[in-house]
Amino acid sequence: MGKKSRKATRQKESSAPHVAAAAPGDTASNTASESRPPSTECWICLDGDPDDEGKSIVRDCSCRGDDAGFAHLSCLVSYADRKTRDLIESGKGDLLEPWVECPHCRQNYQRQVALDMAKSLLSFIDKNYPGPGSGLRKLEGFVMIIKAIFVIDYRIHPELIEEGKRAASQMISAIQ
Repeated sequence: MGKKSRKATRQKESSAPHVAAAAPGDTASNTASESRPPSTECWICLDGDPDDEGKSIVRDCSCRGDDAGFAHLSCLVSYADRKTRDLIESGKGDLLEPWVECPHCRQNYQRQVALDMAKSLLSFIDKNYPGPGSGLRKLEGFVMIIKAIFVIDYRIHPELIEEGKRAASQMISAIQ
């Protein structure tokens, strides 16, 4: 179902409270969205329903209020991709900023959102900057992954230990 038709359907439904369900495998990504107000929408696509992958909107920054800062991860990745391309064309700005920082409150993304954005940054780099010249950019992405794993707390989520080891190993490979 397309974005517009989902929104129209949602508007016709009753105004009963809505609680976002956590996607399988999510460790912390839906923490902020679980108690979000029923009218909350993604600030990018303006839809409050799960995205095409079935993931709910999230907010893991300092934005506050009933509607500020909520977005689908897929929308955040698309936004960061477009913004990075714009920054490259203009030759101005920090290319990492859209992947690291909420454009509204200017705080770095936290926990699972930070981890997912770091992984998406690495995919963006691999797709758009293949070859030996991408080493420094990749290093920054791996550092972002490792920082996010520490913030999420790998002791509580032991599955992140292996992910951290992979990132560290890939980081060393990127240096060589």
